[in-house]
Amino acid sequence: MSYASRLQDGHIAIYLLHGVIERQTALVRNYTRKHIERDYFAAFIRELRAAGTPISMDDVLRYSRDGGPLPPRPFAITFDDGFHNNLSVAAPVLAEQNVPATFYVTSSFVDQNRMGWIDRIEYAIERRPSGSLELPWGRRDYSGVENSKALLSEIRRHVKQDRRLEPDDVASDIQRQLGFEPVFCSDDPLDRKLTWDEVRELDSDPLFTVAGHSHTHRILEYLDDATLQWEIDTSIGLLRDKSGIVSRHYSYPEGMQYCYSQRVIDCLRSRGVECSPSAEDGVNAVPADPFHLKRIMVV
Repeated sequence: MSYASRLQDGHIAIYLLHGVIERQTALVRNYTRKHIERDYFAAFIRELRAAGTPISMDDVLRYSRDGGPLPPRPFAITFDDGFHNNLSVAAPVLAEQNVPATFYVTSSFVDQNRMGWIDRIEYAIERRPSGSLELPWGRRDYSGVENSKALLSEIRRHVKQDRRLEPDDVASDIQRQLGFEPVFCSDDPLDRKLTWDEVRELDSDPLFTVAGHSHTHRILEYLDDATLQWEIDTSIGLLRDKSGIVSRHYSYPEGMQYCYSQRVIDCLRSRGVECSPSAEDGVNAVPADPFHLKRIMVV
């Protein structure tokens, strides 16, 4: 698919990425292409640059509030989570093409070089190509690459949609069943996160903006009021205290329609956040609600 085909006059296309790596080497890990290859990313950026007009999320916020006229076929680039490869691999490509980007970072990932729960499970299954797991919804046996990928997709679906499950507890239990003590940190290119010094370095570039993406990457709508407030306050506070960043921008973890609500939006607004795009697929006519903007996933 040509991502440039989503560009339209009179609409803003916001692209959602997570990571960019030099090459794919794992058999199972990254099967969803959360991290895309550098050459693929560079070609994607060149294609957009040739077909449209790059704008920043500050520009997106202004157009969302004020309406057009828009530049020809405008697009914005965003990254979620805070992977180190955003700085080491993606940023030089963006700088070469003079394309701005916003990087939404999960503060505990940065503060502790912490892996996301599904990355912890992928890490274990990559190292145990066959096995049996007792999952909260039943026993599953798996063997081989394709069967492992199918199992991971099933785990993703169940854990994301069942608010009773604590994702990191599920990940720790799976790691133990596969013979590992719980692993929370890794410097593999698929796992390594930015440090606070690197967050400051990235944000100091006029092309780039760093913003919030929660503290622990839990689905915000699943949280009670007190935990929701703590989750947002902690992420905003760490960005401010560790990197001097004022969080006008934010993005919802997971970002699908069931992952946020007016309650979540009100909590963000009351803390000075002015824009938080979703992960719902689509492009955006303007004016638009800056808390309901759609994005296009790049894989």
